[in-house]
Amino acid sequence: MSNPWCAVYARYSTDKQSPLSIEDQVRKCCEHAASQGWQILPEHIYSDGAMSGSSSEDRPGLCALVDAVSMPGRTFDVLLVDDTSRLSRHQATAMQLFERFNFAGVRVVAVGQGIDSSSEQADVLIAVHGLIDNQYVKELAKKTHRGLEGKVLRGLHAGGRCFGYRSVPSTDGVRLEVSEAEAATVRRIFEMSANGYSLKAIAKALNAERLPSPRARSGRRRASWCPSAIREMLRRELYIGRMVWNRAKFIKKPGSRKRIRRERPQSEWRVMERPELRILADELWRTVQDRLAWTGETYGRRGKGRDLIGRGVHHLLTGFIKCGACGHNLTIVSGSRKGGRPKYGCPQNSERGACSNDLREREDWLEQRLLADLQSEVLRPEVIDFAVEEFGVQLKARFSGLSSKLDTDRERKASLELELDRLWRLAAQGCAFDSLKSQIAQRERELREITSRLLSDGPGSVETHLDEIRRFVDKSLTDIRALLHRDIPAARAELAKHVKEIRMSPQQVGGARFYVAEGEWNLLGGYTSSFLTDPRPRMTEIDGCGGWI
Repeated sequence: MSNPWCAVYARYSTDKQSPLSIEDQVRKCCEHAASQGWQILPEHIYSDGAMSGSSSEDRPGLCALVDAVSMPGRTFDVLLVDDTSRLSRHQATAMQLFERFNFAGVRVVAVGQGIDSSSEQADVLIAVHGLIDNQYVKELAKKTHRGLEGKVLRGLHAGGRCFGYRSVPSTDGVRLEVSEAEAATVRRIFEMSANGYSLKAIAKALNAERLPSPRARSGRRRASWCPSAIREMLRRELYIGRMVWNRAKFIKKPGSRKRIRRERPQSEWRVMERPELRILADELWRTVQDRLAWTGETYGRRGKGRDLIGRGVHHLLTGFIKCGACGHNLTIVSGSRKGGRPKYGCPQNSERGACSNDLREREDWLEQRLLADLQSEVLRPEVIDFAVEEFGVQLKARFSGLSSKLDTDRERKASLELELDRLWRLAAQGCAFDSLKSQIAQRERELREITSRLLSDGPGSVETHLDEIRRFVDKSLTDIRALLHRDIPAARAELAKHVKEIRMSPQQVGGARFYVAEGEWNLLGGYTSSFLTDPRPRMTEIDGCGGWI
């Protein structure tokens, strides 16, 4: 073949390398073509900048080259590359590309290595160099990982941006420091989660308040809070001053730049205590982790990553009431449009006809009856009295030390007042005031400190407030439905602590159709399984026509 027309492909790996590498590779290919008397087609010079050689499908330059090779009426017959690693550092991918180009009738020449696909030894040389290129990538990954591990062990930061902290360059690397502005937002997120807010509700609240979010990823026009980012933050142990490194590794999906996260064995984790990076108190952290664990254990993978509070957020009982006939959740099946009256029903009946339960019940009426029964049967006056008394016992036990200290402070305060009165009398009788001045000042200072510590008139202040607490509880529970509807996400979270499910069995007596509600109420509540549960079922008959049977 005389004076063939040539295409050129060039690539460099990362944005830390010089873009001039492309020009240098093209220059070397052009010099080789000139020495052979070949012609370069400027319109067929392809390149990829900052693209890894371990992937192939997502390199636009390489994809364009492959398309050009496959086009009918192709104008070039030779492809020049600086070396085989420019096409791919993955051995199998490199072999596939060479075979594909050869099948299309395109001769591939690796200028720097002297490899020509028209040679009989080309396959062997390509395989050998492909093996070397592949091994180079693995060795580079090991060295990079070793270097990052060394940084972490020296107290340096080896990752990217981390919300709640700022990266501070130092002589030996980058260190993290707490950013107080962002730390306040972190605490706010954890407090909202502890109070029952879903990931979606937290994200919406933060965005509505226009609180600064983590910076947007490259290619995204603006930054905003999203549920997935909040989910990751709620599990980040760095917020309690514990750095866990090497927990996972990222493996590239073959043929692409997509990375898949894989958990490493716990024996390979590096766990270091970094108290200077603590943002959260242990109690708040444990509360949130207990809630996440309880939700995951109770509801498993249902909801595809959305927690309990995120589902049915506009309807208080969705997810709690079950069809007694088939076991599926009762949902709003009618009346949800504007101006309508939402009704609960079994979706297996309304949508599939797979359940015999065709009873529909208005949402507001069902809530009113169920919660009224809860109020009259479970939250009886004697139960409230017992709860308040237990609260008082716990509160007094917690503050017993404080009450004892207050008694001591009161005695010291009375003694100081007598001493001050005596000192001022001496000063009034003409004694040397200068000699008394420092003693008076010292006692007045101590008196002010004690006065500021005295939060009540006596150690019995806890008991005096218990009656007020009891009156507050009675007043708040007068209309429990209105109380719960003030904040439905938080109410659902609290409700989930006490009841797992309410079985609604359709019944008919004469011409009346009604539901019989049955379930168990966990009076104390909690996110762990170590709670006391009243084993007696609570049964309520609910008339489908709007009355009690």
